[in-house]
Amino acid sequence: MENLAAATREELIAIIATQQAQIEARRRLDQLAAKLAAPYANDPEAPQRVLAQRILKQLHELFVFVSDPRVPGDNNLADATLRSSDATSLRSTRRSLRPAVIARKISGGTRSPKGSATRMGLRSLLGTWSAQGKPLLASCRHLLLPARGP
Repeated sequence: MENLAAATREELIAIIATQQAQIEARRRLDQLAAKLAAPYANDPEAPQRVLAQRILKQLHELFVFVSDPRVPGDNNLADATLRSSDATSLRSTRRSLRPAVIARKISGGTRSPKGSATRMGLRSLLGTWSAQGKPLLASCRHLLLPARGP
């Protein structure tokens, strides 16, 4: 709250109660995720072993968005835009994803895991720069060319 001096005692109590409820909800989610993942984390036969290990390793980061409203529940711009009710944003996102899908289907994909990683990295960079409104060619040059001295 920007102006705590103007807040009434009841408003402050409500804010604190909400924050405490968010912290408690996060604690419960952390416990539940750990309880669900633990039986599989060390079982070499479990197909979900790697996922369970990752959940346990990154547990402290999984549910931050529950207790801190400033943290989005995801970090995927395209996913967030798809969930948007703005039809223009939805069309724009589909248009930006579509060329990558078409190129992959026409070319049959890449011939190696390194080629796939390179294509995904380039697509991610170009998509991020585009979403930020940066000029693509200038951004590529800035990334690839050494900085000029004074």
